[in-house]
Amino acid sequence: MVSIYELAFSKIYGVGFRVGNEILKHLTPEELFTSSRTSLEALFGGRTRTINDILNKTMFAQCERELDFIIKNNVRSTFLTHEDYPTRLKNIPDAPFCLFVAGRGNLNANRMVAVVGSRNNTEYGRQMTETIVEELQKLNAVVVSGLAYGIDAISHRAALNRNIPTFGVLGHGLDTIYPKDNWELSQQMQETGGLVTECFTNTMITRFNFPQRNRIIAGLCDVVVVVEAAKKGGALLTARLANDYNREVVAVPGRFGDEYSEGCNFLIESNRAHILSSVKTIAKLMDWNERVTEVSLFTNEENISKGNELRGPKHKIYKHLKIKGEMDIDSLSVELSMGVNDLSASLLELELEDYVMAKPGRVYKAL
Repeated sequence: MVSIYELAFSKIYGVGFRVGNEILKHLTPEELFTSSRTSLEALFGGRTRTINDILNKTMFAQCERELDFIIKNNVRSTFLTHEDYPTRLKNIPDAPFCLFVAGRGNLNANRMVAVVGSRNNTEYGRQMTETIVEELQKLNAVVVSGLAYGIDAISHRAALNRNIPTFGVLGHGLDTIYPKDNWELSQQMQETGGLVTECFTNTMITRFNFPQRNRIIAGLCDVVVVVEAAKKGGALLTARLANDYNREVVAVPGRFGDEYSEGCNFLIESNRAHILSSVKTIAKLMDWNERVTEVSLFTNEENISKGNELRGPKHKIYKHLKIKGEMDIDSLSVELSMGVNDLSASLLELELEDYVMAKPGRVYKAL
């Protein structure tokens, strides 16, 4: 468990990751807080506010309240120099000094995989996420995400459904859950996984907290999987941080022009991520050598054989729609390089044979 000095160390004015790590090479937090003014002036020069902050212990009242919360709520707490601090996280340059964990899971598990993506997922994104998590079970990997709406929550629920430990990294303290809709999910996760944060209780929830949260997601894991992402957003930041930390990044490709596939396609096109067609991609990248069955992400296992009896253009059209879920005829024409007239004739036959369903706006859905 952390000491009051370690908690206080993380709250010193003007001491960020670089300065803090340099101090910890020479002094423990307790030694720093019991140093004389002369010693602190030698260490910090003319940074009067930082020196006074340490001498006056201005943050100790807040830290005492935090210790009380930790003890009363059985929170696991650790400091950067502790042996139980997550090894992967310790090796990033901006690792949090203090880490708080609610739950029974092991943050030093052999294999940790982050699954992240848009809060505004599509049905395609949901299906991909559930298939990925299901396949990660074969790799004995722990699933990590951010407990947000969309892909994050889907990945956590899919992990629970498969009895896979899953951790949610928070952008606030353990005294609350945001969004509130995920409260029940967060409680279930603590049985075999848990909730992780660097934030003290009563931390104000602001959009600035979440980029900081994303570095912990990237730092805790061996691989980051991006399922769906717009060209700007938290998932792409997590991927960039993972690149910076020498973690592997893989991304699920999407249809050209789809808003929430643009980020994934960009990562792949710019060589910032490997293209993910099956979880065997991850096994090969990480040299996780189990005999992983090649299950494409772009099939529905329950209906995997349906359509195999089709031939020619109808087979091609049906299989493409199974991957995409549903598409308008113009987009389908472009992606399959088929004329609209020929495509319309084949789609009509498929509809009459109960392979596809026509929807308003010349949209077709595979059955």
